[in-house]
Amino acid sequence: MAKHYIGEIGTDFLFDCGVSVSDATVQQIWYKKPDGSVQGSWGGSLYDSYSESAGLTGTYYVKYTTAVGDLDVGGLWEFQSYIATAAGTWWGETVQETIYDKFE
Repeated sequence: MAKHYIGEIGTDFLFDCGVSVSDATVQQIWYKKPDGSVQGSWGGSLYDSYSESAGLTGTYYVKYTTAVGDLDVGGLWEFQSYIATAAGTWWGETVQETIYDKFE
């Protein structure tokens, strides 16, 4: 599916970190809603796949699967992955995704 809509449940968002995140003890996806007034985070999980950024297969992704109430407003959302390990904490690049109203 090329477009994402308000109210989607079960959609996997994958964030390619470009470096191995296999040692991460905390994985989150931070978001900012289109009007910028609401920011928060969702608990993510590690995901193994081929990384375009790293050019390798391994644990390079943080994944989040949408649940009821997550995508509740249309417009341009911003997302950013966050991981923590024993060695430190890191933020991924900001990603923008348009969430559409139904029938758009």
